[in-house]
Amino acid sequence: MKRSALLAGILTLGLAITGIGEGIVPGAHAQSNVGSGNTGGSVAFVRDAGNAGHFEVQSGRLALERSQNAGVRGYAAQVVKDAEEMLNRVASINNANVGASMPNGLNADQQGQLSRLSGLNGIDFDREYIRQQVGVSDYLAKIFRAYGANGESPTLRVYAAKAATDYDAQLQKARTVAGSLQ
Repeated sequence: MKRSALLAGILTLGLAITGIGEGIVPGAHAQSNVGSGNTGGSVAFVRDAGNAGHFEVQSGRLALERSQNAGVRGYAAQVVKDAEEMLNRVASINNANVGASMPNGLNADQQGQLSRLSGLNGIDFDREYIRQQVGVSDYLAKIFRAYGANGESPTLRVYAAKAATDYDAQLQKARTVAGSLQ
């Protein structure tokens, strides 16, 4: 009798834990996420890559409107193109393999950075834009490299490992443009 009660308690606990997992990803069921890479690390990666990508797009578009510097404008055009491509790729892999909530805009810190940038003109704008881009490129290189080495979703991990080298190159280009603005 005690053994039956213990087994029933374990079964109830197991069902309760499965129900908790369903609330992490809206609309997802625990069984459909088995082996999908839907853990905190994947969810955080999708969120962080998405936020940073949106920041790259919005700040890059602002640079294309405001900057008169050919180096800054060329860099911004490439960043916008690459960031939109990354956002689409991460969203596609996320939808098929992770199921996390993909951000559709900036976080509060990034909104503040964009507001600061919006208040600048001329060489001050160019320097601040590139300074911010060095930071975001370095951040993206780090998170993509880390997820590429240790991420839970195999498909997202392969993409992140490849994209990390692209962000290393982007970081180098941002530093080169920054040096030309001195």
